[in-house]
Amino acid sequence: MKKSLLILGIAGTAVILALLYFFNPVETAFAPKCIFHEFTGLSCSGCGMQRFLHAFMHGRFLEAFSYNYILIIFLPYIALFGIERLLLTGDTQMQWRRILEGRVVTISLCIIAPSWFVIRNILHI
Repeated sequence: MKKSLLILGIAGTAVILALLYFFNPVETAFAPKCIFHEFTGLSCSGCGMQRFLHAFMHGRFLEAFSYNYILIIFLPYIALFGIERLLLTGDTQMQWRRILEGRVVTISLCIIAPSWFVIRNILHI
């Protein structure tokens, strides 16, 4: 069951990434819009992710990060989390998990995300 869910998740992610590669979300009507932004006019912590992924996959890294600067912090974390879940086993995996899901990292991420929400809306970035 766990393996089939993993395969389904990987396949779903591949489809979404392929769509974002071939279709620019700025120019595509079917790309989902941020509901929070639509109702409030404010940018949530995740606003710009689709544009980020499209530009990033086309090698336009500076443009990509300009859509959502917080990803400079979160992408390495997500990559390390993926390595821990998919590639590591045993004691090594447990050591990584203790760090990645530890109190310091969790509290830091819980402070950074809402702080980014406030900062990006005050500075309009």
